[in-house]
Amino acid sequence: MTTRGRPPRIGRDEIVTATLEVLRDRGIARLTTREIADRLGISEGSIFYHFGDRKGLVGAVFTESLRPLWEFGPMMPSAPHDISELREVLTVFTTRLEEFLEDGLDVLMAAQADTALRAELGGVILENDYGPQRGVTAISGYLRSAQAAGVIAPTVDAEVTAHLLIASVFMRYAQPMLVGHARGLPSRDRTLDFIIATLRH
Repeated sequence: MTTRGRPPRIGRDEIVTATLEVLRDRGIARLTTREIADRLGISEGSIFYHFGDRKGLVGAVFTESLRPLWEFGPMMPSAPHDISELREVLTVFTTRLEEFLEDGLDVLMAAQADTALRAELGGVILENDYGPQRGVTAISGYLRSAQAAGVIAPTVDAEVTAHLLIASVFMRYAQPMLVGHARGLPSRDRTLDFIIATLRH
C-alpha cells in the first residue's frame, strides 16, 4: 500500500479508535476522513499517510475489531480433557466473539448502508479470508478432536453445532440493532447449557 501526506502527529491506533467513535456517534453518513481528522485535530493527510485511502482505513478498523478472536486462537487447546474444559473453551470463544461484535458489528452494519463502503469492506474480507467460516472451522475442528478423545458423543455433527453456537452470538448482538430489543433470545449460559447437553454421550 502506498502512503501519502505528511508524517502524522498521532498513530494508527488513535485513528482507528476515532473511526469507531464516528461510526457509533454519527453513523455512516459522517464516516469521512474529514470528520475523523476534525475529531482528532489532524489533517486528512495524516490518515492517508497511515492507511492510503478509505478502503485501507475501513480494513484496518475491521481487522482491529478481530483482535479478540486472533488472541483466542493460540489459547485453544488441541482437545479437551473433559466436558467441563470443553464448556470453558466454548465460553471463552463466545466471549471473544462478543468482544469482536462490540466493534465489528458496527462496521459491518454501517457497510450495509453504503454501497461503496460495502464493496470496500467486502474486498478486505475476501482478500484476508475473514468471515464466520473461520470460527466455524476452528470450533468444529475442536469438537471433532473432543469426539476423537471420547469427551463427546461420536454422533454429534460438529459443523452444525459450531454454526448454531456462532449464530446464537450473532443473534444476541444483531437483534437489538435491528429491532431495538433482545426479547426472546436465550442468554449465552442458557445456550451453552443446551449445546453441552446435546454433546454428551
